[in-house]
Amino acid sequence: MTQEHRAAKEAFIKTGIWLAYRKDPLFWLQHRFKENPLDFEWSKREAYTGHKWDGSVDPLAQAWRALAEGNWVAIEAATGTSKTYMLSRIVFWFLDVYKDSLVVTSAPKQDQLKLHLWSELSKAFYKFKKVRPDAEMFKLRLKADNSTPDDEDDPDLSDSWQAVGFVAGTDADEASATKAQGFHRKNMLIITEETPGMPTPVMTAFKNTSTGGNNLILAVGNPDNELDNLHKFSLLSNVKRFRISAYDYPNVVEDNEVIPGAVTRASIQRRLVEYGENSPMYLSRVRGMSPKQSSDSLIKLEWIEQCLEAIEEEGAGAAGVDVANSENGDKAAVAWGMGNVLTRIDEFYCPNATHLAYNLIYNAAQRMELGYKDYSIPSMEDMQVDYRYVGVDAVGVGVATVNGFIDQSMPIQALQGGHWEEVIPVDEQGKFMYRFGTLRAQMYWELREDLRNRRIKIKIADKAAYDSLISELIIPKFSTSSAHIAVERKDEIKKRMGGKSPNVADAVVYWNWARKGYRIEAFVFGISTGG
Repeated sequence: MTQEHRAAKEAFIKTGIWLAYRKDPLFWLQHRFKENPLDFEWSKREAYTGHKWDGSVDPLAQAWRALAEGNWVAIEAATGTSKTYMLSRIVFWFLDVYKDSLVVTSAPKQDQLKLHLWSELSKAFYKFKKVRPDAEMFKLRLKADNSTPDDEDDPDLSDSWQAVGFVAGTDADEASATKAQGFHRKNMLIITEETPGMPTPVMTAFKNTSTGGNNLILAVGNPDNELDNLHKFSLLSNVKRFRISAYDYPNVVEDNEVIPGAVTRASIQRRLVEYGENSPMYLSRVRGMSPKQSSDSLIKLEWIEQCLEAIEEEGAGAAGVDVANSENGDKAAVAWGMGNVLTRIDEFYCPNATHLAYNLIYNAAQRMELGYKDYSIPSMEDMQVDYRYVGVDAVGVGVATVNGFIDQSMPIQALQGGHWEEVIPVDEQGKFMYRFGTLRAQMYWELREDLRNRRIKIKIADKAAYDSLISELIIPKFSTSSAHIAVERKDEIKKRMGGKSPNVADAVVYWNWARKGYRIEAFVFGISTGG
């Protein structure tokens, strides 16, 4: 064999090995990274003979292989099941087998990046250094060779072979979303840690920028609820979905802490006793399942659903109004009902908050004649609602809508200020059963209790409006203390909804409050004497 033929044969063998590394990541893990594939492929461990899987079979191994086959992947995982360990090996693998590749790891907060994935990368970097001697490790950057730039604050991402940590933020920051869409490479892997908390605009930007043939996305996290960004991503048609249950983990199956610090039977039992097997916390953190809502949600989905079959009660027509003042930003919403029956919800852009009042006062023909902006919503007359039973959020831009009613001598219910003590229930000793920091918290709590006790009948024909109502009502969280009950602030809810304001939920909260006619006699010129 000539030297030329020998060189060609060696090149062919080398190429074949690299193709094998790309297509079979566990082969790479064992033969190049020198780690045990049984840490990923649990079914080949002796104790798994006859094991009945609670989640996906071999979820770590199969998820990694799905990536190697060119799929986007979602992993909903229980806590303590080696997902961060797996992610670190996937980062090393992708950088090693694809020259000039880019790996972007992202999480909502910098501390989440540093304490989890990048901490694991730092611990195992010495192994990567053995296979890539020119590799270098920085704070949130791992360079696969020394040709990449040294400036950590301004990397030339188009010409560098590296992994970078990208802080997504917790809200819909436009700059973050724009920067997220700026990552491009022929071979690129985007990993989102803590995906349930990732802002929607950033997730959308990642999906839009992953247009190349080998542009992959791996979304991972402990599921929060069926409306979080991890679960929604997992339902995309081009995504392979895996679930990691603690019941399938080696420490649990083998009843021995073979992997120190990870989940054990004892830790499962503690959470079973504390939360119960059907609780959202147990389903999420032990079985890796997306519950219908968070464990600390103010309103439960089943309470809303049961109100579809509630008994109708007669009463006044009423409306709740959540105000906006934007051409293309937040929307306004109006919830309508008769007695205890919620019948209709309108959500729409509202560039003029004062004209919102006139839309409710005048019908469509009158609006046109008077030259008011028409929002294509029914008037109070159309819906048989007396202005005294209209509740308007009087904070911020809502003042303009309240003043619009005042100009027409219509004292609607302007909702603002602190709680109303006279409508807080008392116990047998005459002490308040609850206290609230704000009127908003009190109104939300009252809706919660009315839904929980089936005191509201939901009769909304528009399925899209009903779906919006469900998605927004189960999002808010609450907390209790000796001082008062607190409901999550609107701006915090908005962040977790990817920037969308909970207009529909707020409007329904105001409708439920306004329909009861609290303090109607105390209103003077449209402003409540008690807030």
